[in-house]
Amino acid sequence: MKASASVLALLLAAALPTAAETNDSAEARLRDLTSLWEPGPGPILKGFHNLYNACVVRVPDDAYPFRLFFFGYAAEDHNPGYPGGDAIYLGRARDLHRWEIYAGERGWDATEDPRTYVPIIVGDRKPYDGMANGDPSVVYRDGVYHMALSSVGFDARKDAEGVERLYVVNCVLGATSTDGVTWTKTAAPIAIWDQEYERGYEIIDGEIPPAPDDFKGGYHRPSLMYDEGRWKLWFDYYLPGTFLSMGYAECAGRFDDPDAWTVLHAGDAPLIRDWANPSVVRVGDVYVSFADPPGYPSEMGGDGRQTTVATSRDGIAWRVRGHIRPDGAASSHVPQASVLEIDGERWVYVFYAWKPARLEGEPWDFRYKQIRYVRCREADLVRWAEQSE
Repeated sequence: MKASASVLALLLAAALPTAAETNDSAEARLRDLTSLWEPGPGPILKGFHNLYNACVVRVPDDAYPFRLFFFGYAAEDHNPGYPGGDAIYLGRARDLHRWEIYAGERGWDATEDPRTYVPIIVGDRKPYDGMANGDPSVVYRDGVYHMALSSVGFDARKDAEGVERLYVVNCVLGATSTDGVTWTKTAAPIAIWDQEYERGYEIIDGEIPPAPDDFKGGYHRPSLMYDEGRWKLWFDYYLPGTFLSMGYAECAGRFDDPDAWTVLHAGDAPLIRDWANPSVVRVGDVYVSFADPPGYPSEMGGDGRQTTVATSRDGIAWRVRGHIRPDGAASSHVPQASVLEIDGERWVYVFYAWKPARLEGEPWDFRYKQIRYVRCREADLVRWAEQSE
């Protein structure tokens, strides 16, 4: 769950237990891998109200070869004037340090003025898509942007006595675009718990109570990849007794056909327990996942969460390897990894959301204020993964 009071976070907040380490690799998580990573020179974007989940994609555009997809609240809470709450925004750049954000009829804003930002994806009038869109994960392939995104909606239905009840529905949607601005969402979710409607969160007197003990839904925070001739999707979901755990789905058909998607790992069989906000890349023959799980001692700062690394040979069987300490508050950083070629050299970038460390006596502020990164040469990361297997 993201450390944010945005709509996507609040919908799960009431149901999550106190963060407790349940993964078999608890000891491995404490290994400090920070020295492998080179920090960026500072924020690549700032000045906004609360934006995060920075997914960076390289595209064949000589003038602006980089695109940035991120979400949240641009200038104030809940994005007044737009449907739902969280919305997805778009940036472009000549390099990774000078971003312009899509501003609708104004064109592109290069002044870091979030009041001009115009979202590219907002909620729709559907029971699974009326409140929030976020967590964009984008793959540019064959001239088309393919996005997996989190979606939240409210489903109103009557019980046996005819009383209308309101339930929260969480899922992963797909969307496609040829220009990165205008998007077409899939006709239905591409990943949703098969009991999400029947066993989901009921809103009672305007409040969201804890989820039922057997609730195993809330599919969110996708990480999308086209690999080995098919689409692969990692996501997190609520598993009783854990924080948020990582599930997995595949699509061997058309990306935008919801019926072509199959959830292969979820429920009682997660890929990794306590693995919130997963982001997966492939380097050489190794899959690497970054997340920001709980379970770290309080002396490490923040709320006991750290950017954490796991590796896998097949994307299914994972080993937690250790953690990275980015700058700022040691908490939910919402890491998003990209493999990018810069000046002829390939790097693995981990972009993360930054917020100031809380000073003693100050109230906790969930809002993220900057986007930053750490990076590692792809060859060095492959070598480390191979040698430490």
